[in-house]
Amino acid sequence: MRELDDTALERRLREVLKDHLGALPLDLTVDALDRRRGARNVERRFGRRRGMTLLAAAALFLVGGALVGSGILRVPPVLPTMPPPSGIAVASPGPNQSGAPSASPIAVAGPGGVWIPTGSMLTPREEHSVRLLDGRVLVVGQSAGEFDPATAELYDPASGTWSATGSMLAPLYGLPPTLLLDGRVLVGDEVDGHYGQGDFFGHELYDPTTGTWTATSRMVGDVPGDTPTVLQDGRVLALNGGGAQVYDPASGTWTATGKMNDRGYETAALLSDGKVLVAGGQGFRGGIDYYLLDSAQVYDPVTGSWTAIANMHAKTRTAAAFLQPDGKVLVLGSASGPSFHAEVYDPATGTWTELPVRPGIRYGTATQLSDGAVLVFGVTDAEPAACTADLYDPHTASWTATSMLRCGGGSFTLLLDGTVLNAHGSSSELYVPAGVALPRLPAFPSPPPPVFPSPTPVPTPLPPAAGPVPPNARSWTVTVDNGSSEPAALFVADDTLRLVGSATPNVVPAGATMEVTFLFPVDGGGIYVNPRPGDGALVVAADIGIPGKIVIGLLGGDGAGWLSP
Repeated sequence: MRELDDTALERRLREVLKDHLGALPLDLTVDALDRRRGARNVERRFGRRRGMTLLAAAALFLVGGALVGSGILRVPPVLPTMPPPSGIAVASPGPNQSGAPSASPIAVAGPGGVWIPTGSMLTPREEHSVRLLDGRVLVVGQSAGEFDPATAELYDPASGTWSATGSMLAPLYGLPPTLLLDGRVLVGDEVDGHYGQGDFFGHELYDPTTGTWTATSRMVGDVPGDTPTVLQDGRVLALNGGGAQVYDPASGTWTATGKMNDRGYETAALLSDGKVLVAGGQGFRGGIDYYLLDSAQVYDPVTGSWTAIANMHAKTRTAAAFLQPDGKVLVLGSASGPSFHAEVYDPATGTWTELPVRPGIRYGTATQLSDGAVLVFGVTDAEPAACTADLYDPHTASWTATSMLRCGGGSFTLLLDGTVLNAHGSSSELYVPAGVALPRLPAFPSPPPPVFPSPTPVPTPLPPAAGPVPPNARSWTVTVDNGSSEPAALFVADDTLRLVGSATPNVVPAGATMEVTFLFPVDGGGIYVNPRPGDGALVVAADIGIPGKIVIGLLGGDGAGWLSP
């Protein structure tokens, strides 16, 4: 009879509540209270368990109804579901969020993310940006009309607008803007001359609270530095060729540290244990005599020493390196030639693993998102060229292409809200990753879609002809390694690019390595290479008889050099 009593009591209570409160979600309240009592392991001392729950529910609804009627308690109205905007998703409450409907659902980016326009810079620029501690973005140097000017400006993510800030003491050179732990920004500059021809290289600090720049000490030996890495103790490791120096913000001084292998165009990343990985780049033997590297080293800031580690799979001029959430490091770069290359270094095992990549794309600017994914800007090799922004997911080791609003990847900067600012040229845009809320910004006009006209045939400066056979010619046979994606024409000419000798064969196919015999006049001449039709000819050797080989495609397919044995 107890179960029957509970049923009768429940039916009677329902009738009473319906008379007083109308159609209210009684079942939801009853079930919720039962579950709450069960979850707390409340001792059931009464036989009418469901009846007691109903009594509690009745009391709640009767008191609540009185409060609603008096105006003390306001029940929010139930709004109709809003359809999501095109191309985006609508955020739904998480497991710990309230399920109450919202008057304005928060729009979030759908799968693959979305690009949206934002404010234009005051001065068209291409790179050198850093996010400040307060979320704003500082951009310095690299204007369209002047290389590395001293001006600077700030981006405000709240309004999507740019404003001028204090100008640098000297044009930026070498060390890009680096955020210190105290919120100031360290940059390198050139005091005299321009772009590598000054008397010495200085450094200065930007204070975001005042918008002003002050000079700090320069590197030991008046040398430029690049590839900065902020160490865990707040100091900054900067590389300069085969040397390395450490900047101490507390004292404002530079100190030389352990010497690494001679390299440039390398990349670096701070490891989880506080050490620094430096990988890839180019080695130098003076002038244009350089070679690609597959070597890597680790710097220990405690001892100030370098340790060689396992080589990468490819000799590459690296572009970026990012510490992944699992402690591994993703390294991006171009192998010999225009092809893109990516590897992952595992500090636990000391090994490198190659990653699958999209072929035919040259990558450059990159940044890491909040979830560990990496957004990389690239340009296709095919004609007409097209821009792409690919997203690498470290969890699946997969790449996804996104559609940018305009062609340009000057600087990718991760903002505090999870979006990425692409500051390039006269306009800027934001990348909103999947699941991230779209920022509430004013309506900025979208730039017109890029137009890529059909390529116009450009005549080769010097036709790929064998050239004359000079009397008393001197013969010289060398190996030519064409690592580019297009055939290369070789010829012997004087300083005015007038043919004075011959080459056999005079065209090396793309990707081919072969012996080429050159005939020189007695009074001299040089070997010239057209890496691709329409490009200016490059001289690679002028002294007859030096052993070695000609390497084409050292700079992403756009260069050539002489490699000594």
